[in-house]
Amino acid sequence: MPLWPLIEGASIEMANFPTSAAPIDRALAWMIQRTAGEVLVAAEGTASYGARMTTIIGSAGWTVREVKPPRRKARVGTGRSDPIDAVAAARSVFSVDHEALAQPCAEGLRAALRVLLAARRSLDVQGTADRNALTALVRTTVLGIDVRHPLTDSQVSRIASWRTRTRDDRALGSNPRRSETAVRWNPAADL
Repeated sequence: MPLWPLIEGASIEMANFPTSAAPIDRALAWMIQRTAGEVLVAAEGTASYGARMTTIIGSAGWTVREVKPPRRKARVGTGRSDPIDAVAAARSVFSVDHEALAQPCAEGLRAALRVLLAARRSLDVQGTADRNALTALVRTTVLGIDVRHPLTDSQVSRIASWRTRTRDDRALGSNPRRSETAVRWNPAADL
């Protein structure tokens, strides 16, 4: 996390700090030594990689506002780097009313909702990947199922019921007949 304090647009000095708790405390002390009066901290990623920083600096009584990263067109010729982005973030707030800047949403109900939505999105993606893998397996193996169309829920349920086990067959050796829970599958019965 690069810090670049500006006083009325003039760059004072720059330093990098990791985003774990102890270095953020050092960063806060570093900023206190170099600033005076009312301080506005303009930061990117206040709800992700900068969430801890936002919480610590906000609990110290300083105002933290979310700034958007510079557009790609604005970075043409300069590239992208943390020091360049830190200066751009600091300078982007000078021409904007501070009350109009986005307030960080790293805690509370919004954070919980963000976690739930990310988990839901992950489950949806994984469920789709699992169904696609099962469809590919069924299409490449003769199992007596019509797979000209995507698998239906009833077909997936039928496939899931073909074999149930209460223990791992590997513990019994390679002979599945020794398992009391093995279910005999007859593809003709599923037609």
